[in-house]
Amino acid sequence: MKTIDLVVPCYNEEAGLEHFVLETNKVIDSLPDYSFRYILVNDGSRDKTYLVMKKLAKQFSNIKYICFSRNFGKEAAMYAGLQHTTADYVVVMDADLQHPPEIFPQMIMALENEGYDCCATKRDEREGESKFRGIFSKLFFKLSNKLTDVKNPYGAMDYRMMTRQMVDSILELGEVQRFSKGIFSWVGFNTKWVSFKTVDRQLGTTTWKFSSLFKYALDGITCFSVAPLRFTAVMGGVIFLISLIYILITLIQTLFFGITTPGYVTTLCAVLFLGGITEMSIGILGEYIGRIYMESKDRPIYITKYSNFEEENNEEEDSE
Repeated sequence: MKTIDLVVPCYNEEAGLEHFVLETNKVIDSLPDYSFRYILVNDGSRDKTYLVMKKLAKQFSNIKYICFSRNFGKEAAMYAGLQHTTADYVVVMDADLQHPPEIFPQMIMALENEGYDCCATKRDEREGESKFRGIFSKLFFKLSNKLTDVKNPYGAMDYRMMTRQMVDSILELGEVQRFSKGIFSWVGFNTKWVSFKTVDRQLGTTTWKFSSLFKYALDGITCFSVAPLRFTAVMGGVIFLISLIYILITLIQTLFFGITTPGYVTTLCAVLFLGGITEMSIGILGEYIGRIYMESKDRPIYITKYSNFEEENNEEEDSE
């Protein structure tokens, strides 16, 4: 019997976590040829998500959980879940049911019968999404695909099923500053994309804000591309050439034609323009230097506070 682990990052999912498990169990029960296990990762939730996890773990024997000591972010939660997987296939999904478990059979078929290593999802449209957010999302995917070596279709999501080999390859990439969509693409392997229409979550509230999405997009570009650094170099060269041409024109006008060039406005504009360019360039450099600084600390990606994996290990030691 093939085994499947479900890695589920959770942040303030007290209201909907039990509903998620019950609804997912309906799909799991329809696939008796596979053994499913939940790996719920509590990413420092401020509500009673941990207590709900403990309750569910007592109710269902196939539920394991990991609780962080604080909020380390969804990327860290996914990494922690993947680290604890041992199954033949691994699914990464959210706990809000916006990633429908009904797609499991289609994912299994892609991996077992169609020769794919990964079956990933993308959304075609989303109910209730603002036009501004939709435009920003499309812009991000276009920029990311042009500036980086990793390619993802518009609407690509983290929700996917992967083979053991692909998961092991992902775990070899241990950087602290993680961008999973890029990592999934960077490791290669054959991926089948399945599209579906997402709906608003039924229980709980979303924790994603536009500022968080903007930072996420920035991480996606800077983690897999040095194009912004090259852009600053090219921009500096262009400004140098324009300045050189302007200096030559000014000298010719002054020496040969006696034309006096007004200095105040010209100087002010030049200083403001070059100052803005300099500040922007320093900011771009700072982003990359900051990432180097964080990676050089060699801090752990996450810290575990509670986990029933430890209880399982203790039981195994006692039996020996």
